[in-house]
Amino acid sequence: MKTFLVCLVVAGIGAAIAYNINESSYGRYEPHFGPIDFDGETTAANAMASLKKEWSEDIPKVELPDGNEHDFGIMQPEEEGEHVFRVKNVGDAPLTLKIGASTCKCTVGTLENESLAPGEETEVKMSWTVKTNETTFGQSAELRTNDPTQVAIRFEITGKVVRQVQLVPETLTFKEVASGEPIDLELKVYSYMGDEIELGQPRFTSDEMNELAEFEVTPMEIEEDDAEHAEATQAFLVKATIAPGLNQGPVSQNLVMPFNKVGEEKASNDVEVNVDDESDAGTTIVAAVTGRIVGVLSMLESTKLKGVTGGGYIYDFGKITENEPQTAKAFVVLKGPERDKTQLSVGKVTPEGVVSAQLNEPIQNGSMSLYSLEFTLTPGDEKIDRLGMNREDYGLVTIMSDNPNVPSMKLRLKFSLPAR
Repeated sequence: MKTFLVCLVVAGIGAAIAYNINESSYGRYEPHFGPIDFDGETTAANAMASLKKEWSEDIPKVELPDGNEHDFGIMQPEEEGEHVFRVKNVGDAPLTLKIGASTCKCTVGTLENESLAPGEETEVKMSWTVKTNETTFGQSAELRTNDPTQVAIRFEITGKVVRQVQLVPETLTFKEVASGEPIDLELKVYSYMGDEIELGQPRFTSDEMNELAEFEVTPMEIEEDDAEHAEATQAFLVKATIAPGLNQGPVSQNLVMPFNKVGEEKASNDVEVNVDDESDAGTTIVAAVTGRIVGVLSMLESTKLKGVTGGGYIYDFGKITENEPQTAKAFVVLKGPERDKTQLSVGKVTPEGVVSAQLNEPIQNGSMSLYSLEFTLTPGDEKIDRLGMNREDYGLVTIMSDNPNVPSMKLRLKFSLPAR
């Protein structure tokens, strides 16, 4: 019992000491508005009065007399521009300004004045260079301030990018055309020059294409609802027809059109054009021409099936490790006016006994007939390697035609096959 009483006394003494320490350190903390008690001496009125003593009502305030956006209208690629924005302090305290972040194609010059007294204004000059392949331009820059309501101002520069001469489309692509069919190309040329121009005789950078080509150049009216080219001063329609006769394979050439201002000496059609040299841009218009000439007979390409220059295709089986028959499927395409007069069949295959093929009945698909071709590799008594560097060493499936106007087609098979 005595022990319990002793512990109780010790605990009481410790609590008293702790209370005194806490009271002296924290119990008398006086808040900003004065002591807070239960008598209600601190009110909204005297709290606001205390704030007014320490906080000033005078603050800076930004005003942009001309706004923070500028549309420069039309500019050409690589052209430089600049615009001046005005910034005014309409507050009651000094306004400080600092240049912030900007996009890589828009810069802010040195501020005329980085501190504005109430009522003062300054100019912020922005400059830019149009470096874009798009038809529109948009860049921005930031100005930081000590206005608590506008700590950052973003200036926006927008406009339209046009070349002196604009082409629609910029690249003439005809995809795949059968070797017995003509190629029709059409191009619109829009001029944004202040002076009237005239186009000379178009030509291709390929003599072979020029021998087969006929051109037609006619002025055209700019339609009222063509908002994209409303600022153009002139427009021309250029048509080119290339007669059959190009070799099979990819086509990658340029269509070159000389032009000159009306009244000036005409540009020569014999000028040699380097499309990477901008010095030629003032006298010629250049449009890329791409596509592919395929035989009347062709195949739908895939990751393993590719066409080769000069005609024909290669199917790459690669190195086969299983000694089981390997089957693949592809599609033979017959195009052109002779397709309804032509019957296809499988001709010579090599090596015999290893390669076999079957051509199924055609499916009509628009202007073409699709034949499903199934071919199989069957292992023999010995390993066969047809992965040589020369395509003549590969296996072969020949697609034959009963029409003399539709030549046969060769499908080479590249493979290595183990013995069974």
